[in-house]
Amino acid sequence: MTTHPPLSSLSPHSSMRPLKRTRKPVSHLTSRQSSSTDISDHPSYLPSGTSPIQTDLPSEVHKIGERKKGSSAIQGKGRKSPHVTICSLPDNVLLDIFEFCLPDPGELRVRTWPMLVHVCQSWRYIVFASPLRLDLRLLCKNRTPVRKMLDIWPPLQIQIQSFYVGPQHGDDIIAALEHPNRVRSISLGRIQIPLERLVAVMQEPFPELESLSLQMYRPGKTVPVLPNTFLGGSAPRLRSLDLRHISFPTLPRLLLSSPDLVDLTLYWIPQNGYISPEAMATSVSALTSLTKLSIGFKSPTSRPDPITRPPPPLTRTVLPALIDFCFRGVSEYLEDLVAQIDAPLLHTVRITFSNQLVFDIPQLSRFIHHAPALMSYNKANIDTYANNVVMTFSSMSITGVLIFDISCGVDWQISSVAQICNQLPFIQSSITRLKLNVSGLMSQVEMDDERWLDLFQPFIAVQTLQILDAQSLVVSALRGLSGELAMQVLPALEKLHVSERHEHQYWMWPFVIARQHSDHPVVVLRGGM
Repeated sequence: MTTHPPLSSLSPHSSMRPLKRTRKPVSHLTSRQSSSTDISDHPSYLPSGTSPIQTDLPSEVHKIGERKKGSSAIQGKGRKSPHVTICSLPDNVLLDIFEFCLPDPGELRVRTWPMLVHVCQSWRYIVFASPLRLDLRLLCKNRTPVRKMLDIWPPLQIQIQSFYVGPQHGDDIIAALEHPNRVRSISLGRIQIPLERLVAVMQEPFPELESLSLQMYRPGKTVPVLPNTFLGGSAPRLRSLDLRHISFPTLPRLLLSSPDLVDLTLYWIPQNGYISPEAMATSVSALTSLTKLSIGFKSPTSRPDPITRPPPPLTRTVLPALIDFCFRGVSEYLEDLVAQIDAPLLHTVRITFSNQLVFDIPQLSRFIHHAPALMSYNKANIDTYANNVVMTFSSMSITGVLIFDISCGVDWQISSVAQICNQLPFIQSSITRLKLNVSGLMSQVEMDDERWLDLFQPFIAVQTLQILDAQSLVVSALRGLSGELAMQVLPALEKLHVSERHEHQYWMWPFVIARQHSDHPVVVLRGGM
């Protein structure tokens, strides 16, 4: 057995280079008592909420160690392999086994790794000697006795996590934040304590911070503002930032210090946290690793000043890694933002417009046109509801989706959809399947037939149409079409899917009859596509 120095001599940064995992971690673990060397009778060595015996991780390590050692034992004809115990394995082999058995980095690993150090003194030394390679962290939650826990454990990195921060939890969270050089991750939701209390202990740099998520709970009319000294104005290792219901006007300065940011979410931005499209575009222009960008405003009045709006730039910044983009606000802001950026790998877009009747989106159309995946969608679903209408574009062969969610009354839903569809560059050439679910309009509004014809106008490549619910609204629009006019609406249509109880209505349409006598007949089918 290897002789180890005392644990007090270990440095939290003395570790081997991390190895890439090649297999899934062992997850089918069962409870079992430890061996005679177990020190689990010292619960003070465990983080709060962690039981000394939660899984059979030590036994799994033992089994893998036996297989690893036995597979390399010399075996000859008529000679048995020598019996080998887990204690005879060298430290580097045990470390490989530990890394293999531990779950992927996250809360499960934070709760699992303490099992290893409660087996024996030797294992404890091996684990604590490589905290970075094993990604050892101390989990601090809203009911964790943080000060006591930090006094017991070695100076490992800290993960602060709480889905609810009530008035009675502030002291524990703040106690963890008082160690900025060790904090690796912060995730605080439904914050009900004054944000100023947290900000007061977050004025200096957090050099190890990789993930930050803060969400205020019902902040009211007065939303606290993060100062420009937040995090010391710098977060060089930050990879994920999620702020909700929080005002941070000087955020662009912080983003310029975080070149490795991968995920940026700014949602429910209050009016006093407004950031101009130009400043936002400049901030993300240096984030070459950014894969997900979400921006959402709390108020529809958060829009650019029409007097000072600049013309579209001649050159645009390319975000080479961006694949997911989400926006909530007014089209004027979105237009000014996407006019300055391109994202060629983009395949998922979610856009929510609120209380808007006129849509002029030439820059968004150009932005979509420069993303090949978005131009390849061939399916469109239009679903109406009482207070909004949702358009979903997708494809069976491409990962991703393009969604427009428009908040408006039933009187303007079809008109809003038609305005947007007539400006999207891929609809005329790519959309071959269209599904209409207009149940939200049933018996609520008399719809002008011209609105439906405006909606159908860009769908010249649609071959299959399915109509669900309230079909009489669409029937009314198509009933009067005959002759050449019937050929101009949905000219490529081949199949019309309807429900069984409405089937008899469609054979009587002049539209269907006119198409049956042309070179482009329509087949009426019962049921879904």
